[in-house]
Amino acid sequence: MMNAVKRPWYQGSLNFWFKDLGCASYLIQAILAAAACIIFIRVESLSTMMMILAVVCTYCALAWQSIRMQATEWQCLVADYCKHVMFQGKVFIALINLILLCSIALSSSLNNINMLLLANTLGLSIWFICRVTSHLFTTCCYLAFTFAIIIPIFFEHLPLWLIPCSLLVLSLILLCKNKLGMPYIWQADALINYRQGLQSGWSPVPSGLLSNYGTVINKQLFPLSYFVGSSLSQYIILLVLFSIIAIVINFFYNIAEHVLFALTLMLLAAVTLCQWAKAQRSQSWELLTTLPIYNGSHAVKVALSNSALKFSLLIGVLCFVSASILLLTHQQWQLLNVASYAIACIAATLTSFVLGNVFKNINVLSVLLCLSCGVSMVIVNVMVEHGDSMLKLLLISLYASVLAFLNRFTIKYL
Repeated sequence: MMNAVKRPWYQGSLNFWFKDLGCASYLIQAILAAAACIIFIRVESLSTMMMILAVVCTYCALAWQSIRMQATEWQCLVADYCKHVMFQGKVFIALINLILLCSIALSSSLNNINMLLLANTLGLSIWFICRVTSHLFTTCCYLAFTFAIIIPIFFEHLPLWLIPCSLLVLSLILLCKNKLGMPYIWQADALINYRQGLQSGWSPVPSGLLSNYGTVINKQLFPLSYFVGSSLSQYIILLVLFSIIAIVINFFYNIAEHVLFALTLMLLAAVTLCQWAKAQRSQSWELLTTLPIYNGSHAVKVALSNSALKFSLLIGVLCFVSASILLLTHQQWQLLNVASYAIACIAATLTSFVLGNVFKNINVLSVLLCLSCGVSMVIVNVMVEHGDSMLKLLLISLYASVLAFLNRFTIKYL
């Protein structure tokens, strides 16, 4: 082992946290969500969801680094390596929480303090579990992001007695953190989980979930499904199931606005993960071009562009139908609003495909995808709230048409 060398605490933070693909995919989203929490401070439901997502994503980045420690032997070869990286992670957690506390101070909302404590309790649990085992990461993420979406929708105001309960649970977790097992010990299966996670962008959806029910979808969206894999049909089926469950609940509680926001958030996350998986398999063109159904690489690229457009239109139909049923239930339906919302979702999906066509560097692509998600989220919210005029419908339709053209035009850069 190398001798311990005193280093500045921030040394290597750029490489550890922002040039590492899996970690950056979570940490950048956490930073954007924390910023959105301050920007949309007056929209309580939106700021609450952004707050939970910011905290959960930060802890997920720290949990991912914990798995990397188990997958490599650097912490054994370099003195204080693990301690150095984990300290940087704790600094990020402190900074994110500080930003969120500032937003809470500006909003003067006790409910947000409650949400922040719950999010930290959940995130801390994820981190401590992943310090000792790697195979539960996707399951923990799945539960955490479900929590982040559902809690603000169904519980706008949590009871104040949860604040001392959360503090008590946090204290118990910190006291019992070493009871789970020895952290950061090298494990053979951690390297396998690390590589699989890197290829899928650490998708919170288990690889085998609903994989047997998407054959027809994968055939219709080929060759896009060739690059993305079974995850493509999984995301579509999950979006449909979420919409059906939300529609049923909406008959009893008016949650249409929250559901549309959550549906858009899930859609953007799914499209981002699809682009990640597609980028990881970008070296598989040679095998695809040898198939007898295509006459050269240009034909494959055109087919990929068409399947991306087909996928975007499918998403648009899903959003239109879901929004129509949700709003009709409580006599809030307006054709212009619903149509503008659906077309904005199509435009958001096409934006990610255009970026995926042009940019090959996965680090640059991940940052741009995160930024485009934020911009698309703003556009979608504007269309939901203020898309009740024919002019705005025409503008968003023109915007989507330009993106559809760019999706076809940029295939030459693939």
